[in-house]
Amino acid sequence: MNKIIVILLNIVILAIPFTGQGSTIVCANQPEVTINHARPEMIPELCASSAKALSILGSYDLTPKRQIVINIINTEINHLGYMAYGSYNSRTDRIELMSYESILKQDDAPEMYGEFFDRVHYRGAIAHEIAHAVFHHHSHNMSPGPAPQEYLAHAVQLASLPKERRNKIISSKDSTSWESGDAISDVYMALEPTGFAVKSYMHLTTTENPLVFIDILLKSKWFYVYIP
Repeated sequence: MNKIIVILLNIVILAIPFTGQGSTIVCANQPEVTINHARPEMIPELCASSAKALSILGSYDLTPKRQIVINIINTEINHLGYMAYGSYNSRTDRIELMSYESILKQDDAPEMYGEFFDRVHYRGAIAHEIAHAVFHHHSHNMSPGPAPQEYLAHAVQLASLPKERRNKIISSKDSTSWESGDAISDVYMALEPTGFAVKSYMHLTTTENPLVFIDILLKSKWFYVYIP
């Protein structure tokens, strides 16, 4: 079953040092990120994934304006009427993310972008949620529409994946980049989530002025954005 995730990269996970006590951890390699309720063995993956996402976002001049908090949970999330593995709540300014083990217990065949939802995609899910948080840190609106922020979140998610995995996903869709006059909409995202992700990644990484377009996304007040 495909799950829409509101999501890391092929790296060797090292024993990254971290600070904190009990169930609250601040990533030593990424002090802008706080993690709650995670088992100790999860910390290196969560911190490394967060650092990767913030590095990608930083290349577009998007950096956190306040602490990013990730709460690890063991139950599915009802997000806008559908069940998700992860979600960013703008009201609480918190990310909720299921542990990978709890995802496998809830769903014996989880999928992402038409593939089995393995640890690579789990790390991508972390990057996706980090992108949502940073988008809201910079948004000009209290309640931005889903399409503008999902564009950025999916583009960052795909960018965080290993190159071979990303290229495989892109080649699986007979899809082109968003083009002038296209409307980035949540309707298309719901119908073609992988196509939406591929179009967004291709557009962001090939557009001549990505910072100008990101500013358009951040200023958007609607559920859709037209490509100029």
